Amino acid sequence: MAKPTKLVICGGGNGAHAWAGIASSQPDTDVCVLSLFQDEAERWSNSLKEHDFTVSLYRNEKVYNQLKTKPKLVTKQPEKAVPGCDVIALVLPAFAHEQYLEAIRPYIEPGTIIVGLPGQSGLEFQICGIVGDMASKCTLMNVESLPWATRITEFGKSCDVLGTKESLLGAVRVGSVPPKKDPYTVIQNLLGEKPVLKIKGDLLGVTLMCDAYLHPCILNDRWANWDGKPLDEQPLFYQGLSEQGAQWMSTMSDEVLAITKSIGEQSPKTDMNHVGHIFDWYKRCYANEIEDKSTLYKAITTNKAYKGLTHPMVQVDGGKWVPNFKHRYMVEDMPYGLIVTRGIAEVVGVKTPNIDKLILWAQKIMNKEYLVDGKIQGKDVKETRAPQRYGFTTLKELLGQ
Repeated sequence: MAKPTKLVICGGGNGAHAWAGIASSQPDTDVCVLSLFQDEAERWSNSLKEHDFTVSLYRNEKVYNQLKTKPKLVTKQPEKAVPGCDVIALVLPAFAHEQYLEAIRPYIEPGTIIVGLPGQSGLEFQICGIVGDMASKCTLMNVESLPWATRITEFGKSCDVLGTKESLLGAVRVGSVPPKKDPYTVIQNLLGEKPVLKIKGDLLGVTLMCDAYLHPCILNDRWANWDGKPLDEQPLFYQGLSEQGAQWMSTMSDEVLAITKSIGEQSPKTDMNHVGHIFDWYKRCYANEIEDKSTLYKAITTNKAYKGLTHPMVQVDGGKWVPNFKHRYMVEDMPYGLIVTRGIAEVVGVKTPNIDKLILWAQKIMNKEYLVDGKIQGKDVKETRAPQRYGFTTLKELLGQ
């Protein structure tokens, strides 16, 4: 009789709750949740002693299925969760990955599958930088986004899955010690029927397909010439984008494609097919929501999914509003996105003047130093996942070769 698949979910938020329930409901599966945040593990574990764990699955705004199940273990002790596992999944924001990787590092075994759900840009660099030689003996997987729109309804007891994506793009890099189970099959089984995983190409392609310039570009478009005076109301975010801003965004996407092209020329066997222009990404991901697909500007501003969404703002005296530059659109998209892209460009020798312009503006607003004298060498690179942080200076190192 085959041993059950053992999944360790790192995190305690919305996505971790959803997958803990969904994966636990799959046959021949043992799920452990590792949460290092405050007393989350204790609270969740205590709840499971008295209650089932319920995941309500929605379709067309109505519940069509309820899963009543339990993860086998919820703990904050990696030594209890990680040994003997088949899959370690990082299901939490990118800024928290380092803490978890440091905690689980001593207990990772050769052949383990480590997956970012999602991993965001530079996950493979961080895993290699922290886990060291063991990373090359593991199989690394990264997917483009969280599979579900989900929210916790009662911590450790129930959550709602309001929507499930039809498909997810991702890539896998098999290590020198093959996993005990096929990585694609095992992750698909743990997710269930949907989303359908489309795993192909190199991890570097998933890192570069991240549209980390999207949010900072829109912020720059609205606030670069701001006079500092509070506003009476919160301006529209996506629908407030100017045509000039959309054109600038398009040029940054062109620069990412130039990086991709250079990688293909220097390493012809490396599959980078995941990476496409942001305009094509919009037409793929929002095919039914976009009213006018004639240009990138129209695709963004006529996207019904964005209707009414406003800039991240902070309310000040008098009920007025000022921009919130500490929002994740800056503090995550820069160090775990755009700075990683720019670092890769530097390694492969591609100039990125438009990306550079955006970084220089953003790092000034953030009071950070990433790009200095045309190189990713500022004092705050240590807070990013750029390859330069981990001493990776060649394409072979980026590809884990």
